[in-house]
Amino acid sequence: MRRIPFLGSLLPAAGAGRTLAKADPENYTVHEVCASIEKLIETMVYARKKHVGWQRQNILSLHHQDDFSAPLINRLTQHYLALPPYASSVSSSLLATIHGYWEEMSEIHLQCVSYLLGHPESRLNALLPLLTQRALYHHAMQMKWLWLRYQVIPPYFWARLHRLYAVAEKYEFARVPMPLPGMHRATTSCETLYLRPQMLHSLRPDTLQPREIEQVDEWIARWSKSVLLERTLISEKHRYGVNLKTGNPPRPLAMLNEPGSHRYWGTGLMLAAMHAEHESMGQDEQDDWRQVLWRKVVNDWSGIPPMRQHPRQTIGKQSELFLGFGEIHGRIDRKMSRRPHDLPHLQRCRVRDEGVEGVGIALNTSDGVAVAINSLIGIDFDQHFLVGVVCRIRRHESGWTEIGIRRLAGNATPVKLESVSGDLLSGAQTVNALYLSMTGPFGRRRCVLVPASFCRSGGQWRLLSRGRRHLIRLRAPLKGNQDYALADFDGVVEPETLSK
Repeated sequence: MRRIPFLGSLLPAAGAGRTLAKADPENYTVHEVCASIEKLIETMVYARKKHVGWQRQNILSLHHQDDFSAPLINRLTQHYLALPPYASSVSSSLLATIHGYWEEMSEIHLQCVSYLLGHPESRLNALLPLLTQRALYHHAMQMKWLWLRYQVIPPYFWARLHRLYAVAEKYEFARVPMPLPGMHRATTSCETLYLRPQMLHSLRPDTLQPREIEQVDEWIARWSKSVLLERTLISEKHRYGVNLKTGNPPRPLAMLNEPGSHRYWGTGLMLAAMHAEHESMGQDEQDDWRQVLWRKVVNDWSGIPPMRQHPRQTIGKQSELFLGFGEIHGRIDRKMSRRPHDLPHLQRCRVRDEGVEGVGIALNTSDGVAVAINSLIGIDFDQHFLVGVVCRIRRHESGWTEIGIRRLAGNATPVKLESVSGDLLSGAQTVNALYLSMTGPFGRRRCVLVPASFCRSGGQWRLLSRGRRHLIRLRAPLKGNQDYALADFDGVVEPETLSK
C-alpha cells in the first residue's frame, strides 16, 4: 500500500530542511489516505505528549503539515458523507480517523498557544495570531464532527473556545483575516471562527441529519463574515449572547441570567444575504430537502423556531422498542391477531416523558443499535402502540442515548395495498402497509406507511382491510427514508366486499 509522503516528524531533528509537495488526493485510494492520516495522528500524539519545546522550526513544521493534510482530510470527509446510512463497518472507521485528526490538531495547536502565552518574551509571539486562529478552526471542526455523531458537546469545549477568543481579543487580532489550512486565498478571522460553532449550535444540530449539518455548516462558512460579536447589547440587533467566563454555549438573550463577561451577536445581515442569494437562484435550482432546510434556518434565526405547545408528563417506565417498518408491522399484526410474537432479542427502552407531540426515551446504543434522524420507531405501551419518527438524538459517553420521537399515530392498522395495474416491483401482487389516522394543525389526515421500495405516487391502488377493498390514489410521500415512506391518499370510493 502506498504511503502519502507526509513530513516524517514534528520534532526539530527530523525533517530538517524538507518541504512538502502538494499531494493530489485523487491519486490515492480512500484506504491509502485514511492510513496516512492515521500515521499523522500518531506523529502528533507523540510530539504533543513529549512536551516539545515549541521553537520556530517545530511551529513552521506544524503549519506546513496543517496545510498539506487539509485537502486529504477533505477527501475523507466527502467520502464519508456520500456513504449510505448504516454502512457502519466503513463509516465508523472513517469517522474515527476524521475525528482523531481534528482532535489532535486541536490539542497540538492549543499546546502551541499555551506555550507562547507562557513565554511572552519569545520572538515567536508574532506567530500567536495564526496559531490562535488555527486552534479555533480545528476546535470548531471537531465540534462539528461530534454533532455529526449526535454526541453531547462537553462544557470544556466551549470554555476552550471562549479562552481562545479572549486571547485574540486581548491582543487585538480578533478581526484580522488570516488564511485557513490549505486555502491561502480564503481568509477568515478568529472572531468568525469563534462564531461558527455558536451559530450551528443555535440551529439544534441534534435534530438534523448529517447531510443537513454539513449543508448548514457550508452556509455558515459562506455568509458568517457579516455577523459581528459586540460588547454592547442592542436588543433590536442581537438575538444571542455568550458568557466568556463560563463553559456554556450561546443562549437567547432572555436566558442570559448569570454574571460574567458577555458578548452579543445577531443574524440580521446574514439573513439578508441568504435571502438575496436564494431569490437569485430560483426555486428550481435547489433540491427539495435543501429548500425545507433553508426555511428552517431562516425561521430559527428570524426568531420563530418551533416551540413545544403542550406540557410533557414524566413516565419513567420500561417499554419494548421496535425499529424499522418490518419490525413495527410484524409486532402490530401479531398484537391485533392476538398471536404471540416470536421476535428474538427484543430491544427495551426507558420512556422518560410523554406529550401530545411525542415521547422522549433513553436507549442503550452501545451495542450498535442503528438510530438516525427520521428513522421509523414503534413503542409498545399497554393500551396502545405508538408509531413515530426520530426527531432528536443526543449520545452520551456512557453508551446511553436520549431520543426524541415525534408521534405519527397512537395506533396503526395493518392493511395491504394491491396494485390495480399490476406494476409492483419484483412482480408482487400486494404489499404490507400500515393505515394511520393522523391529527395535525390542518385537521385529520389519512395516511399509509409502506416499504420505501414500493412507494408510488399517482395511479390507483386497492387498500385491503378487514375483508373490504377501497380504491385509492396515493399522493407524493410526506416523509421517508431508505426504510419506509409515509404518504396520504385521496379518491376513496365506496368500499367493495372481497367476494365481488
